[in-house]
Amino acid sequence: MKPLQQIGYYLTMTVFLAVWILPKPLQVVLALIIYVLVAHVLRYRRKVIITNLTKSFPQKSRKEINRIARRYYLHLAYMIIEAVNLRFSSRKRISRCMGVQNPEVLQQLIDKNRNVLIVLGHYGNWEYGCSKIAEFDIRTAAVYKKLSSAVFERFYMELRSKTGVEPIAMRDTLRKMVEMRNSGKRFALLSVADQTPTRSEIHYWLQFLNQDTGVFIGPERLAQKFDMAVLYCEIKRLGFSRFDTRVTLITDAPNSCPEHAITDRFYQLLEESINNAPENWVWSHRRWKHQRD
Repeated sequence: MKPLQQIGYYLTMTVFLAVWILPKPLQVVLALIIYVLVAHVLRYRRKVIITNLTKSFPQKSRKEINRIARRYYLHLAYMIIEAVNLRFSSRKRISRCMGVQNPEVLQQLIDKNRNVLIVLGHYGNWEYGCSKIAEFDIRTAAVYKKLSSAVFERFYMELRSKTGVEPIAMRDTLRKMVEMRNSGKRFALLSVADQTPTRSEIHYWLQFLNQDTGVFIGPERLAQKFDMAVLYCEIKRLGFSRFDTRVTLITDAPNSCPEHAITDRFYQLLEESINNAPENWVWSHRRWKHQRD
C-alpha cells in the first residue's frame, strides 16, 4: 500500500474499532442511523433497486416493492456493522451468531474424503456463512474478486483470513485448486456464484427472477474438472448478527450431470431463497445490465 493508503487504512480501522467496542444495542442504533442516511437522505441507488425489484416481481404492487426496498436498506445497514464485527471479534464469538440446520450433509462428504464446492449467492451475509463452513474439519478457501479500494481490499483480506477462510483471487483459482488437490488433503472451495459477468464472459443464459440472465458457468466447470461434490449454502437472516445456515446437496457426481444442470439448480435454489425473504439479496447491483442478443 502507498503511504496515503496506509494512513487511510489505519484511520478507517480506528473508526471501525470504535464501532466494534460499542455494546450490541448501540450498534443496532447506529445501524438504524445508517439506514436512514442511506435510504432516505442519500437514497443510495434507489432507481436501480426499484427497477430490479419491479422486474423481478411483476406481480407485486408498488407498495410491496417499496416495502422490500426499505427492508433491503436495513439489511445493507446491518451488513456494514456486521463486517466490522467479523473483522475484530473472536472466532468463538462469531460462531455464536450462526447455527447450521443440517451439518450432517457436509460432514458426510468430509467423512467420505470428498472435496466440496459450496456455492452461495449474495444472500443473507455470505461472509458469516463462509466463516461457519471453516469450522468443519476441512481446509476452507473462498474465491474473491479484487476490490478497487486498497483500504477495503486489505480489510476484507484480513477479515476472511481471520475467520479461517483462505482467500483466493479469482485469477488464481485454477492454480490454487491444482495445488490443493495435489496436497492430498480434502478441501472446500466457497464461491459466491451469482456474480455479474462481463459481456465476453457470458456463455450461458437462463431465466432467473423472471428475467433473461447471463451467468458464469465457471463453478460448474471447476466441480467437473476436480470431481467435487456441489452444495448450495443458504444464509438466512434471523436478526442483527444472527443467522441460520442450511446446505443442500446439488450433486455428488458432477461429471454425471447434463451440461448446465448444476448451474440451473444453483439458480433455482437461490431464487427460492430470494422469494422467501427478498430483502436479503443484493438489489443495488446492476445485475441485468447485459441483454441477450
